[in-house]
Amino acid sequence: MAKPFSKTVIHNTDAKLPKQVKQPLKTTQETRKSLTWRVVDIAVGAAVGVMSGVMFWVFDGLSYGLFPLMTLILPGSAALLHALFYFPATLGSLIVRKPGASAYVLLVASFVEVVLGTKYSVSLVVIALLQAAAAEAVFALFRYRRWTLGVTILSALAIGIVYNFYLLFFYYQAFMFFSPRGIIGTICELLSAVAFAGFGSWGMYCALRKSGVLSRFASSHKEHNEENA
Repeated sequence: MAKPFSKTVIHNTDAKLPKQVKQPLKTTQETRKSLTWRVVDIAVGAAVGVMSGVMFWVFDGLSYGLFPLMTLILPGSAALLHALFYFPATLGSLIVRKPGASAYVLLVASFVEVVLGTKYSVSLVVIALLQAAAAEAVFALFRYRRWTLGVTILSALAIGIVYNFYLLFFYYQAFMFFSPRGIIGTICELLSAVAFAGFGSWGMYCALRKSGVLSRFASSHKEHNEENA
């Protein structure tokens, strides 16, 4: 009776070993594959960047008259529209869902804006990289696995904070952070980030998902946002 019992124990142990060894390997391979850029990712990211660059160019033209007027009414209030120039950082990541998507889309958008004509030049690249780094940091914190409205808003706030300090250090040196102008500008910057780069990007992403144009992306499935949340 001992012999059959011994065989049964050995048989069950052998059956469990492959599962314990292979499962982590499979998960790692799937994770790497999901974060690898495909040709379609590059193409769609570029399309989003070009569209955003054209929008930047339009907003830039409008800002020449609108920003001074808003500043005259309430100094610092022009920051309420700043996120119109960095919402693609969150939108690009929501659509492509690959490391570096924010930087890729913003750099393409900046290049298009420069080609179309703008008073800014090399500084656009520096600003785009800073904004993209802030956005990427939040998505990377969640290992590029959580694609929810909450994470999108956090990413937008990160961009707003970084960009606000960039402006204070390099453009508005005459104003202290805790001065009325500094406080108003900071509040307006964060509100703009939440409205345009947060809810705005999420709304555009949801509209694109429902239209079916994201059918070749994991972002086309609503349940994909929740299963990794």
